[in-house]
Amino acid sequence: MFTQNRLLKAIHFSNHYTLVACLSLVLSTSSTATEDVMLQGFYWDVPVDEQNKNGIWWDNLANKAPALSHAGFSSIWIPPPSKGNWGIIDMGYGIYDHYDLGSYDQKGTIETRFGSQQELHEMISKLQQNNIHVYADVVLNHIYTNGQDSEPNPAVKAYAQQKAHNHQHAAYPSNEISWQLKDVQGRVFIKIQGYGSTMPWTQSINQRGYQLTITDVNGGQITDNMHTEQEPNDGNFSTIRAGSNAFPDLNYALRGQISDKQDIDEYYLDIATKSDLFITLSAKQGPINSTQAWTDAAQSNGYFPIEVWQQASASAPTIEITDTHLVAYTNTNITPPQRNHGANTPTTDDGWQYRDFHPVDEYDWLGDLGSDNIITNTKMFGNDNNTFSPRVQQKLMDWGKWLKNEHKFNGFRLDFVRGFQPEFAAKWINNLPREQDKQPFVVAEYWGGDNSIKAWVDTVNAHGADVAVFDFPLKSVLTQMTNQNQHFDMRTLNHAGLVRNQAGNHLPETDVVTFVENHDTGKEHDKWVHKDFNMAYAYILTHEGKPTVFYSHYYGVKQHDYHDPSKEITAPITLQQDINQLIFARNTYLDGELNVLSQSGSPFGDVQHVYVARRNGKASTQGAIIVLNNHDSQRKGLWVSTHANGFSNFAGKTLVNAFEPSDTVKIYEDGRGYFSAPQRGYAVYVLQRDYVPYSAN
Repeated sequence: MFTQNRLLKAIHFSNHYTLVACLSLVLSTSSTATEDVMLQGFYWDVPVDEQNKNGIWWDNLANKAPALSHAGFSSIWIPPPSKGNWGIIDMGYGIYDHYDLGSYDQKGTIETRFGSQQELHEMISKLQQNNIHVYADVVLNHIYTNGQDSEPNPAVKAYAQQKAHNHQHAAYPSNEISWQLKDVQGRVFIKIQGYGSTMPWTQSINQRGYQLTITDVNGGQITDNMHTEQEPNDGNFSTIRAGSNAFPDLNYALRGQISDKQDIDEYYLDIATKSDLFITLSAKQGPINSTQAWTDAAQSNGYFPIEVWQQASASAPTIEITDTHLVAYTNTNITPPQRNHGANTPTTDDGWQYRDFHPVDEYDWLGDLGSDNIITNTKMFGNDNNTFSPRVQQKLMDWGKWLKNEHKFNGFRLDFVRGFQPEFAAKWINNLPREQDKQPFVVAEYWGGDNSIKAWVDTVNAHGADVAVFDFPLKSVLTQMTNQNQHFDMRTLNHAGLVRNQAGNHLPETDVVTFVENHDTGKEHDKWVHKDFNMAYAYILTHEGKPTVFYSHYYGVKQHDYHDPSKEITAPITLQQDINQLIFARNTYLDGELNVLSQSGSPFGDVQHVYVARRNGKASTQGAIIVLNNHDSQRKGLWVSTHANGFSNFAGKTLVNAFEPSDTVKIYEDGRGYFSAPQRGYAVYVLQRDYVPYSAN
């Protein structure tokens, strides 16, 4: 928030404001819409003391609270606070135990990657004391588990073996099923088949490999036998009995390939005494005769034991193993520790079972993640929550209420809302406790196109919930603007993003959160803003929508490509100063409607390289004129008319550059003026009588 102390300090340097006028401005701007800048208070792989299992991030943010408040930030978005499946190194998106915020010894740690629950509470309190709202990232789509959470899963078994589906849907990930053979003895025959709509049938057979491992109940060291084959017999018992398809031994891994949809690979293994065996299959890829190690393939290349037979002795008949002796195990069982949730919020914290996740029975199915659509039953991440289940809905709604009541979060960011139905998103939001009859702030991550995002927001709103969304379309345009040098046509900005959309997908600015980079785009170099960060921030910090500043940009943290660490980038050290002064301008001068002057009123000049917009003011100010110039080497400007419907008349008045007051613009009687900005830069012009000096201190 723009503090009174900071404005009073500005008064000392200004000859244009009286003390009374300035105090009036302070009081009137304290509740205006544009004091709304949010910091994304993390990036991917924030530091952690992994060796000592000590999270340090909550302490880091708490220490920065006074400085962030002084800079003008009004809110902060923090990472998911719940314990993740990968313990101390989990960024929270691998959520495991919703109610463990760093106080239970699970997954090898008490603290989360970010710290203890006590440190979380201290951080929230410190930020709120500094007038900064705290928004928690919440994951409603999925839960991650591991082998310690295994249980029999008849739904997944039926799904994998369901002939009626003709296997047209996505496979349950092969490596997430452990097939148990109970009480087998003698010669055991195992038939392997590939299935699923995502199996690469049209690609090279080298893409359709699998690794088969058979272990006994005691497990043991797995030996890669490096035996590979394209099975010739397609389940023909007479061929396999000839001995060419013997599985080497227990605790071995063997590799094979599936030729086509009808291909069946068959192996046998002799078991001397009655035993329980475990079969695991993992999708691989690589040439069949290569001595090099194969690499993992997409586990949606589904493989499963289509049949298992046993022969007690050489003279005995071969009998198919019944359902009761072939059990599919999945990591879908979570039993929470004993705990006290607090008196304010009763919860349904009774753990999770296989029916809480897709597929829940043989009639359920897994879908493929489309390019830009809602898909409520995709296993893109972990165990996919069955958000149609009343039990699951209640569990997740109780958790949201608990976060609000017990931990005092001011709002929430919803992760990956494409993964569950918008009707449930609305139900979850509507269940949140209200303060002064007002719903907490909620912003959703729908990474998609403008039409899909708008449709999602409209559906949620129609169910009575108020939700904002991140402006991914604008992010795409701003990335082009900064990275493409002067080849980018600045007229593209005229209707960029969701607020200024003219293709029928407009959203009001109160429903839109703008950003330049986030933790997801920041970990993949092809999505980075590579240079001229200040231009992108000049746009979002002066325009409509709630702007978000990325932690790595603000503090100059080096970004690494998550997939290729050799690719890296660091925002310039001067960017923080640019952001601070732009926040000052937003909180001091700007609010309300915006008009693009460089597209109306016969602008004269280089409209391909210069963008000029006028935004209305707050309190007694008359707003500002914003100029962006993307020319590589020259200061550029435009003659524009400052007249616009709903805006005050600037005719005959003088405007000054809010950050270089010696740079002035005289407006002629017809309302025209020449506005310019330095190469690859920006300028903000305000009425001379409105001018308040900016001080970095």
